[in-house]
Amino acid sequence: MNSKSSFQLQDEILPEESIFGNHEALELSGHISLVRPVADTEEYPEGLKLAYTSKKNFLIGAFWLLICILSTSTTGPLVLMIPAKSTYVSISWRSQCSCLIMFLWCITSYIRYSRRETYEDYDHLEFSDLTTWKKIKKDSSPQNLFSTSLMSFFLFMWVLGLVLGCKYTLTAHADVLYCSNGVFILLIALLTCQYVHKYEIGGYLIYGVGVLIMLSDPLANKTGEGTNKMLGNILAISGALGGALYGIASTKLKRDSEQVVCMFYLFLGHFIIQILVFPHLEENPLFFSFDSEFGIFGWMSNPWYAALMLLFVCPWTSIVSNYSLLECYKYWTLDIVAVFFLMEPYFAEVTAILLGQDEIPGSQTFVGVTILSLGIALSIYGSKLKASEAFLPKKTPKDLKCELSDRLLIEP
Repeated sequence: MNSKSSFQLQDEILPEESIFGNHEALELSGHISLVRPVADTEEYPEGLKLAYTSKKNFLIGAFWLLICILSTSTTGPLVLMIPAKSTYVSISWRSQCSCLIMFLWCITSYIRYSRRETYEDYDHLEFSDLTTWKKIKKDSSPQNLFSTSLMSFFLFMWVLGLVLGCKYTLTAHADVLYCSNGVFILLIALLTCQYVHKYEIGGYLIYGVGVLIMLSDPLANKTGEGTNKMLGNILAISGALGGALYGIASTKLKRDSEQVVCMFYLFLGHFIIQILVFPHLEENPLFFSFDSEFGIFGWMSNPWYAALMLLFVCPWTSIVSNYSLLECYKYWTLDIVAVFFLMEPYFAEVTAILLGQDEIPGSQTFVGVTILSLGIALSIYGSKLKASEAFLPKKTPKDLKCELSDRLLIEP
């Protein structure tokens, strides 16, 4: 990527990109001397995330983080507000409408692409049409379909864990566990011998203590019948593993299609998995029907339901949340996004209380939230330190020997 605001590192060799770490992010406040502007013809250092290349990109990355947290925090409560009588049907309505919206968006994108070529080469309409078709084939290449299929499966795990967790247990509890994908990222990094800062480990340990205190609050109850705290907690933490794998697949699998196209295949794959799995999770003879309460196509039979899904629920809780998350991975590294994502439960619980789905929890929950907040802050600090350390020049044994010799010569 070329830009007037791009930067390059001086007098150092960039470390190889870790499979899980930012470790390429740059702490401008503490190491501003390590960067200098470069010409437009030069590129960013490999692996350097956009948020650390300029103040403008930093603000854009912060904006996408905020949008991602706000939109995702309302997903569980709003999906449960869908008027379908089956939770699985509600999830399916959301996926179908999201897929339809993204399909129309893709068609519009390809039409604009074709018209742009036609405008530039109006004497070569046949060539223009061929170029557009080649672009469609390129976006649908086996490589892109494979990567988005894996992302669809991991997204299915993540969303199912959140929605079912919110169904059976307190929204705050389900959301805290659902957002704990950073814990799995940390564990995978440790198992694969990746570098992890000690403050990250300490922060997540403190976070775990706060979670245990919060989950044991006897006054934290969910309104309605059919609640099962233990089951809801297990489903939510299982979904967090899917979220961790979703983030890894999003950042590490190679794709050369536009994000709009990627999201269309993402939602399409998500819906196909639901068709294959959901009928086995509950006895619902009307599942494959247009029934407005129990059918997965029921939203089509009621214009009010269709308007609710297409104009509000899907654009906000599905398209905006996933689009902003993928944008976050462009500007920030995987572990930084995961740590900031831990703030999402605060907004989710407020939403659930306002919608009448949860009761206001007791003091023990607030004590746990305070402790896990300290853990989040420590983990964020550890991620920043790790980012800075990754860009400091690595000293070889020869360098250390020379430094020792210099000190011996200087000291009396």
